[in-house]
Amino acid sequence: MTNSEWLSLSIVVLALLISFVGVIFNGVQAKKTAETLVMNQQLERANAVIHFTSRFFDLVKDGEPSAELSQPQWAYQFWSLHATEFYFFHHSILPTFMYSLWMIDMAKLYSGLTGQAARQSHVQYLNTYSFNYPEMISFFNDLHEIARTCDDENMRNRKVAEFVTSWIAKNRRSALA
Repeated sequence: MTNSEWLSLSIVVLALLISFVGVIFNGVQAKKTAETLVMNQQLERANAVIHFTSRFFDLVKDGEPSAELSQPQWAYQFWSLHATEFYFFHHSILPTFMYSLWMIDMAKLYSGLTGQAARQSHVQYLNTYSFNYPEMISFFNDLHEIARTCDDENMRNRKVAEFVTSWIAKNRRSALA
């Protein structure tokens, strides 16, 4: 082989090695990017839970929801918070487990002596503001049915948790939709 052939061969081998290193580097970077994306999604979910929990406690600091729902401004804020939480749940931003806990509280609100008044207040909000979101209306109708038909609190809580989990499995939307 001549010197120019050796030089050409060396350049080709060097180019292949550089390309191979580039492919490996890109693979490592892609993996790190995917890990970062997962961490960002988890952080986004945690921040959403913290925000909604804080907002809820701000609303109930002066009393139980069942006592406050007679005030139109308070009721609007309360149901608006639940509508926003539902949207974030439906779009995979809120964890199912946390949303289940919140819906157990909602089923409790729908139950008992003041349950019908709470449900009427919620239906009024849904009819006014959620007419274009049938999934939300259907979800809360089904939740109310569980609350209405299940007197035993432990059984109701179990049914609500099962309902929330099965509902989202069938109806989950992408966070990007």
